[in-house]
Amino acid sequence: MTNLPLWFIPLFPLIGCIVLGAIALISSGSKKGPSEGIVGALSVLFPALAFVSVVLLSFNMPEGGIRTTLCNWIDIPMFNVDIGFLFDSLSRIMLLFVTGIGTLIAMYSLGYMHGDRGFARFFAYINLFLFSMIVLVLSDSLLFTFLGWEGVGLCSYLLIGFWNHDVNNCKAANKAFIVNRVGDIGFLLGMLLLMTIGGSNILNYDALNAFINMIMGSAENANIVVLILSIAGICFFIGCTGKSAQIPLLTWLPDAMAGPTPVSALIHAATMVTSGVYLLARLSTMFVHLTAVLHIIVIIGMLTAFWAAVAGLFQNDIKKVLAYSTVSQLGYMFMASGAAAFDASIFHVFTHAFFKAALFLGAGAVIHSLAGEQDMRKMGGLLKKTPVTACVMIFAFLAIIGIPGFSGFWSKDLILERLYMMDWVVPVEFTLPLSHLHFSFEILMNQVVYVVGLLTAVITAVYMSRLIILTFFGSYRGSKESEAHIHEAPATMLIPMVILAFGAVFAGYFWADSMGIKYFEESLAPVVGAAQAVIHHSEAHVGAAVFAGLGTLAALLGMGIAWAKYGKARIPAAKGSSAPQGKMATWTFFWDYVHGVVITVVNVIAWVVDNCVDKIVQFVQWLVGGIAEILGDGAASFQVRKVRLQIALSIAGVAALVIVVLLTGGLI
Repeated sequence: MTNLPLWFIPLFPLIGCIVLGAIALISSGSKKGPSEGIVGALSVLFPALAFVSVVLLSFNMPEGGIRTTLCNWIDIPMFNVDIGFLFDSLSRIMLLFVTGIGTLIAMYSLGYMHGDRGFARFFAYINLFLFSMIVLVLSDSLLFTFLGWEGVGLCSYLLIGFWNHDVNNCKAANKAFIVNRVGDIGFLLGMLLLMTIGGSNILNYDALNAFINMIMGSAENANIVVLILSIAGICFFIGCTGKSAQIPLLTWLPDAMAGPTPVSALIHAATMVTSGVYLLARLSTMFVHLTAVLHIIVIIGMLTAFWAAVAGLFQNDIKKVLAYSTVSQLGYMFMASGAAAFDASIFHVFTHAFFKAALFLGAGAVIHSLAGEQDMRKMGGLLKKTPVTACVMIFAFLAIIGIPGFSGFWSKDLILERLYMMDWVVPVEFTLPLSHLHFSFEILMNQVVYVVGLLTAVITAVYMSRLIILTFFGSYRGSKESEAHIHEAPATMLIPMVILAFGAVFAGYFWADSMGIKYFEESLAPVVGAAQAVIHHSEAHVGAAVFAGLGTLAALLGMGIAWAKYGKARIPAAKGSSAPQGKMATWTFFWDYVHGVVITVVNVIAWVVDNCVDKIVQFVQWLVGGIAEILGDGAASFQVRKVRLQIALSIAGVAALVIVVLLTGGLI
C-alpha cells in the first residue's frame, strides 16, 4: 500500500481551481486573455494528478479500506463532527472513473472551448466541480458528504449557465439549482432524523452501520427506530431524486443541455447525476432493512426509466435525446438499488459513464463540425464526412442498447435479471359492489417490473437508433453553407472520444460472470455484500442465457422498428424550433406542467396568507389592542390625584374585604 495521503486526491483539483481562477481574474481586463496553452496544460494536469493518486492508492488497498481523520470540524455540546476520508472499494471505483473521465473531458474541452473568452474561468469551474465530487465520494460521514453534495450543485449552476449572455442558459442554471435545493431539503431532514436516535456520531458511515446492526439485532425499541429510519430513508431518497433526476425532480436535467457539451458529458454522464445512486449504495446497510422504502425506489425508478424513454422518442435536439436517455438509464440504476442489487447499480454507473460520455462528446463533435447546429433533422450523411466521430458514437450506441459484447449488455441485463429475482408479491382482494363475488389473487411485482424494464429497453433502442440514423446515415439535409463547414474534430477532442469508445466496448468485461471474471462483484462485496445478503431473492428458474437472449432481442427489435420508420423514409425539412410540438410536447413537458401547477398552488396559498390571513391577524391584533386600551383607560380614570376619593376607595375596599371574611367564616 502506498503512503500517499488520501487528501492528495481532492487537493490537486482544488489547487487547479485556485490557480486557474487567479489567472482568469488577472486576465479579465486584457484584450487577448490568458494563454490557452498554459491554461490548457494546467487544466488537464491537476485532474490527471488526482487520477494518478487514486490509481496509486488502489494498489494493495486493504479489504476494509483506508480511513483518515484530518481534523475536528464542529465541536459544540451534543454535536461533534470530524473531517475524514474513507477510501474503500466503493469510493475507489467511483473515483477511478470520476477523475479518469474528468481528465478526458478536460482534454476534450481544450478543443471545444478554443477561442472562448472565458477559457480560464471555464476550467476553474471544472476543477472546482471535480474537487466537490471527490469530497462527496471520499467523505466518511453524511455531513461531509453533504458539503460535496452542495458543492456539485453550485458548480452545476456555474457550468450550465457558463454562457450567461443567453437568457435561456441562465434560466436552465437557475432551474437546476432550485430543483436540486428541493431535494437537498430531504437530505438535511434525513440527517436530522438520524441524529434524533443516535446523536451526531451516527452521521459517520461506520458508526451508522454499527448502530443499525445493533438495533436490528435487538428487539428493544426496534419498532420506533425502524419507523424513524424509514422516514429518514424516504428523506434521503428525495435528496437522491433531485441529484439523479428522478420523478418528480427530473425536469432540470434536459434543460441543462443549454450549457457547453463538455459540461453535459461531465455532469450528466459520469459524476453529479450518479451521486444519488452512490448514496443509496453507501447507505445500503440501512436501506435493506426498510422494505417499503426499497419498493418505493423500484417504482419511482421504473416510472422514470419508462417515461424518459418515451420522451426521448420525440426529441429533435441531439443533446436532448441524450439527456432523456440519461434520465432513463438512471431509472435502471434506481430500480437495481430498490431491488437491493447495489453492486449491479454501481456497475451500470460504471459502464454508463463510458458510453454516455462517449455519446455526449461525440454529439459535441457533431455540433462543433456543424457550427452549432443541434437539430438532427438538419443533419444526415455524416458517416462519410466525420468517420471517427461516427464510429465512436456507433460503438457507444451499441453499448447503450445492450448488444452482446458491449458494456451495456453486461450491466443492463444484469439489472433486469436481478429485478426478475426480487421476492415481491402484492396480494389483492376485493368484492364486486352489489354482489357476493369475491376475488383474491397475487401480483408478482418482480415480473411486472421486469417486463416494464424490458419494454423500456426496446424503446431505448428505438430512439437511439433514430439518433444514429438521422445523424450519420442518408443524405445531408442542412444548408450548403453549413455543409461546406463540416470537418472532423481536432485531435484534442478525438483522443478522449476514442478512449471512451474503448471503455464503451470493453468496460463490461469487469463483470463477465459467464467468462469467470467477477472483479466488480468481488470488489464491491466488502461494502455492500453483507447488506445484500439480508434481502431474500427468489429463484429465477431460467438460466442467464435466457435473460441475455431477451435483452438482445429487445435491442434488435428496437433497431428494426427505427430502421423501418427512419431508415429509408424521407425526413421532412425542419421547421421552426427543435422542441417537440403538439401531443408530443404534452408528454415531454408533463412534469414541467406538474411543477407549474405546484408553483401556482403555492403562489395562491401565499396570496391568501398575505391578503386574507394576514389581514385577519391584523384585525384581531387591532381589536385586542383596542379592548386593552379601553380597559386601561377605564382603570386609569380611577387613578386620580384626589386624596378624598382615594381614601373613600380604600375604605370601600377594606369594607368589602371584611364582609367577605365574615361571610366565609359564617359558612365554615
